[in-house]
Amino acid sequence: MKPIITIILLNLFFISNIVRSQDFIKITDSIVGLDSGASRSVNWIDFDNDNDLDLFISNGLNTGQNNFLYRNDNGVFVKITGQSIVQDNLPSDGASWGDYNNDGLTDLCVVNWYNKIKLLYLNTGNGNFIFQSDAVMSQDPSYSETCTWGDYDNDGLLDLFVTNSAGSNHRNFLYRNTGNGEFQKMDTGVVISETGFSRGANWVDIDNDRDLDLFVTRESNNNNFLYRNDGAGSFTKITSTPLTSNGGESWSASWGDYDNDGDLDVVVSNYGNQKNFLYRNDGNFTFTRILDGPVVNESGYNAVTGWGDYDNDGDLDLFISQAYVPPGFTQKLVNKLFKNMLIETGSPSFEKVTDGILVNDSGYTYGFAWGDYDNDGDLDIATANTFGENQRNGLFKNELTNGNKWINIKCVGVVTNRSAIGTKVRVKANINGNSVWQMQEIDGQSGYCGQNLQLHFGLGNAAVIDSMKVEWQSGTDQVFTNVPVNQSVSITENGTIISVNENNSIQKKTFNLYQNYPNPFNPETVIKYELVNSGNNVKLKIYDALGNEVRTLVNGVQREGSYEVSFNANDLPSGVYYYKLETGIFFETKKMFLVK
Repeated sequence: MKPIITIILLNLFFISNIVRSQDFIKITDSIVGLDSGASRSVNWIDFDNDNDLDLFISNGLNTGQNNFLYRNDNGVFVKITGQSIVQDNLPSDGASWGDYNNDGLTDLCVVNWYNKIKLLYLNTGNGNFIFQSDAVMSQDPSYSETCTWGDYDNDGLLDLFVTNSAGSNHRNFLYRNTGNGEFQKMDTGVVISETGFSRGANWVDIDNDRDLDLFVTRESNNNNFLYRNDGAGSFTKITSTPLTSNGGESWSASWGDYDNDGDLDVVVSNYGNQKNFLYRNDGNFTFTRILDGPVVNESGYNAVTGWGDYDNDGDLDLFISQAYVPPGFTQKLVNKLFKNMLIETGSPSFEKVTDGILVNDSGYTYGFAWGDYDNDGDLDIATANTFGENQRNGLFKNELTNGNKWINIKCVGVVTNRSAIGTKVRVKANINGNSVWQMQEIDGQSGYCGQNLQLHFGLGNAAVIDSMKVEWQSGTDQVFTNVPVNQSVSITENGTIISVNENNSIQKKTFNLYQNYPNPFNPETVIKYELVNSGNNVKLKIYDALGNEVRTLVNGVQREGSYEVSFNANDLPSGVYYYKLETGIFFETKKMFLVK
């Protein structure tokens, strides 16, 4: 059955009702910003595989409330209202998306509080989801705060960890993916044997050994949990580190290489008018607690954390939301943005940003996530708001125009899980005359109530990406050199890199690639391109929606001039396909639709 939809159009170029600020504008005409609720989790996710970020927001009203799902149609959000995924009417908290059956469609788990069951939804394509009532987690009530997908046993299947903050024993949950859509609830092991008011959780490869370690934040001034993955499903609890000895009202943790030294550091938010924690990763599970700077000097009612290079200068900035003051107080709160000064000064330090609507829009923000929803190359923000348990949510469009370069990256696993959770990407570029390496990891959950499976790198004034290395969890490495900037790409494990931009001005220097005609087509279409230079080896290939190569149409040296190539898809199923033209270091990809 096709979903019933409510459409509210948003024209990105002619917005009739916006609130302006220094770097961001608040979009108030979008359905995202018009909906209100006791909102909790924010997930940017391309659930329909059309290469733009859709949006999921959970709602946690104690009496129950439906969650929100919005399909992104080229920057216009369409609210989905006719699917089980938005009809549960339960008190939902955290959510995590991941392709647990490796079919190329991203599935969802939503967890609930007040001793309610968890919800596992199978994505069946065409915007349809089916609640998996027989799944073990869907029959397991608890007081769950969040969940996160991660392949902890390196078998290519996503497992699920769920935190628990109340109930008779406060134990957390681990569900091992056994294949064929089935899960086994694990009853033994250190990660689920301990009790204690757990809130946030992160699967993260702390020691760069390509297996996922586990970090759990705990409230009520308890020490946080850290577990080293020893392989074969075995974990060791790590206690001899500041990361596990500074008890606080910890809600959220986000891991990111803010000092660009090649390993993942971590920021931990603390509620209850406490100060936040920031830890530098020194290697081999040793950490240094950073004791000075605006991130850690200021107390607050801090909720969810998240790293993102919002100014595209080549270092990770930090956003921290605030929510809930003690009973008897009624004041609203504002969120916090900290600009990383690493690229500008040469050392990792932060400046608090105080101007603009993003950090002056008051209320309670429970969760948020960074994401380039309009595909213009800078990070926007969606916020899940909950003042009075009925506050409108927020959509903030990044309007910074400093000319800095960027790249968006989607990874598709083959031996590694299809969502590529646990995969690291390292990017090297010349920024301000210096060779700068950056590293990010694809997460099943970042900041307790936020997620984005797409990686975004700011590149400053770099003219080209000198080197890009993808470290798949399976152990495979892929290296790409001389990658053009200002584009969105998809990388398939043991495959290729394809651009998913509609237009890329850099590539026009050597060729022009035109839209196929007819489009949509059945079964034949014509692809036209024009070469500006002679003597380059030209490749024209066809890929399916998952990045798999299905046909090579051209592979050889060609002279300058205009060319037309016919493509017959009589043997292929209906769906979205991409055609990629490559000459030298330049390439461009366009989308086409086969409809039978």
